[in-house]
Amino acid sequence: MATVEQNEAAARRCIDLYNQGNSDWVDICYSPNAQWIEHPHLGNPSGHTGGRDALRRLSEFQISFFPDRHMTVTDMVAQGNVVVLEQDWQGTAAKPFGDTPVGTVEKSRIATFLTFDENAMIVKHEDYVASVL
Repeated sequence: MATVEQNEAAARRCIDLYNQGNSDWVDICYSPNAQWIEHPHLGNPSGHTGGRDALRRLSEFQISFFPDRHMTVTDMVAQGNVVVLEQDWQGTAAKPFGDTPVGTVEKSRIATFLTFDENAMIVKHEDYVASVL
């Protein structure tokens, strides 16, 4: 089993890779059998679920609309094989997105629960979008 410190480092690395602006972070950080859940919220009332491929597709979609998207970790708590992150997400619309015109800065606060395997790879990712700022 990976240590708490290894899991924390893997979580930070994943966020750093996410912020580099491509979707490679998914294949680097997630186990092939990873499960991803984004619970319903105001911005997406149906939520999302799927595996690593679904998360990669969402990442590619986000990059196309919000190429400057950025995640800032504001708090992190780890115990055993679980790391909980509080994050602020921000992106500027590069093209129209629903009712959102180009240039609009979108922001949200997210609580993320990451479960790691013995190799410090993510096997479960659960997002709770607490607010759209």
